[in-house]
Amino acid sequence: MIRAFLAVELPEGLKKSIAQIQDQVRGGIAKTVPPTTRLQWVRPDSMHLTLKFLGDIEEAQIESIKQALALPMTAFPRFSVEVDGLGVFPHLGMPRVLWVGLSETVDGQSGHQQGLLRLVEEVEAVLERLGFPRETRPFHPHLTLARMKEQAREVGRALSTSGLLTRTHAMGTLSVRAVALVKSELRPSGAVYTRLWEVPLGVR
Repeated sequence: MIRAFLAVELPEGLKKSIAQIQDQVRGGIAKTVPPTTRLQWVRPDSMHLTLKFLGDIEEAQIESIKQALALPMTAFPRFSVEVDGLGVFPHLGMPRVLWVGLSETVDGQSGHQQGLLRLVEEVEAVLERLGFPRETRPFHPHLTLARMKEQAREVGRALSTSGLLTRTHAMGTLSVRAVALVKSELRPSGAVYTRLWEVPLGVR
């Protein structure tokens, strides 16, 4: 059994831009959060845009998932999203996740991630036919920057007073060109991710 998920991988340039934003956030709240506050920062080199978490799957399913996705993905048009803005889940009063937002640009205007939403729906439909239950929660495209482990209220207060969440943080563009199956191995030092395969978008 392997723990796996489907994702869009990030280019190195975008990871570097996100790392710079992480440093800004650390500096922006460092003086106002208690020293006992625990934030688990996500390593930029391991960041990805998760489309669907599969959980534990049999190794024999790896190829069948690829074959099922190959045809619909090659017919799916490629698109790009802008990586900008910061936010939290579930709310600023008791944040658990600090994230970077994604907004799709269509003809120079900011859209509502229509390409991403359609892509996720296509992935859900294919995987449902293979026996994977649909995700019941709404899809909120984001990249996780950090998770609050303790004293989340203090972190939320610091983020609010810092003004970081209301500023524009343009980090670059994510070109969605392929969907990858990624293996996740949980280790004491953190999760280790390994791409098992990818299927390209928009090649026919």
